[in-house]
Amino acid sequence: MNKLNSAENTISHLLQNCGQPKAVLFDLDGTLVDTADDLGAALNHVLQSHGLPLCSAEQYRPMASHGAKGLLELGFGPLLANYDFGPLRQQLLDYYALHVCVHSQIFPGGTELIAHLNQRKIPWGIVTNKPYRLAASMLKQLPALRQCAILLGGDSLAQRKPDPTPLLVACHQLKVPAAQCWYVGDAERDIAAGNRAGMTTVLAEFGYIGASDQPELWQAEIAIQSLADLIPAF
Repeated sequence: MNKLNSAENTISHLLQNCGQPKAVLFDLDGTLVDTADDLGAALNHVLQSHGLPLCSAEQYRPMASHGAKGLLELGFGPLLANYDFGPLRQQLLDYYALHVCVHSQIFPGGTELIAHLNQRKIPWGIVTNKPYRLAASMLKQLPALRQCAILLGGDSLAQRKPDPTPLLVACHQLKVPAAQCWYVGDAERDIAAGNRAGMTTVLAEFGYIGASDQPELWQAEIAIQSLADLIPAF
């Protein structure tokens, strides 16, 4: 059985046992939007300004879901201990804020899925650890995402993923019980947060999953290779 058939069968089984989901929430980077090249450009801007070797897409892509800290750890390696982390992080974020959506685009199948959700009047939103202002700026530049019903960033609340609180708050604002909402993400913290919130969790296998990650241990209920795989669920 191939992975797509497995996803189809799993979704069919969940629908039979739990009914159709009433809402869906997405992670942003590596799940709904492919942001790796813009994040990598911001990292390389910082590295170049300090006279350090640049990172290739092959290097930075698996780290693109891990925020400024993960990117800087990748680029600077052990040398990071010799720098004041705060100014480096701010330098990366300042550059990224000005170039937040140069190369970024919705992952294949995402535009079709969002259009389907909008047509069916299924509420959807985004819960990300990305700073809110950066996430909001990106959404303004991607017209297909402008009907997002709720956006929570990593600084919107005191808690952030893998804590389930942001997901529970989003469900509350959508007026949908967590048990009737699905959460789609590409990182272990996404699946952990969704599971702790009592939601159906969906692993985006096309996202920024590194060679050392073990997604088979994350306990996602569904694994998809394209966002379009979710259309039959709604």
